Amino acid sequence: MDIKKLAEEGRMEEIERQLMDLDSEFRFKCRKCGKCCKHQNTIQFNSRDIFHIARKLQITPEEVINEYAETYIGSASKIPVVHMVPRGQNEVCPFLENGLCSIHDCKPTVCALFLLGRVVVNAIDLEKGLEDSQIKVKYMLNDTDCGSRKRVNTVWGWLARFGIPEQDEFFLLWSTLTIKLRTVICELEEHHVSDEVLNLFWNAIFHTLYLDYDTSKEFLPQFQKAAETLTALYKGVMEVGTLFPPEQ
Repeated sequence: MDIKKLAEEGRMEEIERQLMDLDSEFRFKCRKCGKCCKHQNTIQFNSRDIFHIARKLQITPEEVINEYAETYIGSASKIPVVHMVPRGQNEVCPFLENGLCSIHDCKPTVCALFLLGRVVVNAIDLEKGLEDSQIKVKYMLNDTDCGSRKRVNTVWGWLARFGIPEQDEFFLLWSTLTIKLRTVICELEEHHVSDEVLNLFWNAIFHTLYLDYDTSKEFLPQFQKAAETLTALYKGVMEVGTLFPPEQ
């Protein structure tokens, strides 16, 4: 399913019909051909991905981003996005060595999930005051021409095989937090604040969301603290409207 294309065409009901639950089945068997590691320019890192890669390589999160990724403001998310930069004419993953993943035990979440993708539903209602506990996680099959269709899998079995929690506390918190941050930026844009003010917010979000971690300590408590800081920012802007004068 090309979910991006369906979304661009506004075919949301068709997307919803094809989304899967934990008990849903699909047919796929990986043949370790390496196709998913080449000609690939869609890999985005979340803060947990960056943290674990930094810990494995014994470098800082900032060094991971500088060496392996690029950062830009997402057109839909409105916040800083960290995107892996493939290398060479064949757009090869920078972590692919001798045909194998050199960070297999901490590969990015989107790679560990492949060929599944996951989304949150009801997420848009966060902007209307929906409680985080009401957010639901659904799964989808990405289009691929690799592997075979000889193995029947369940979604929950696929997650277990690759060590991805069924109830992923980080993913739920990440999803709700990034939605709230998008709301903050939209609020500021609606008040026509200056580019300078927007850049201050983007820099604060980028450093708190991706960089301010100690890899000698556990990740989740640090991310929870970062989320508290950024949620306070969200509440402040939404309650006050904006403290900044409009751009003249």
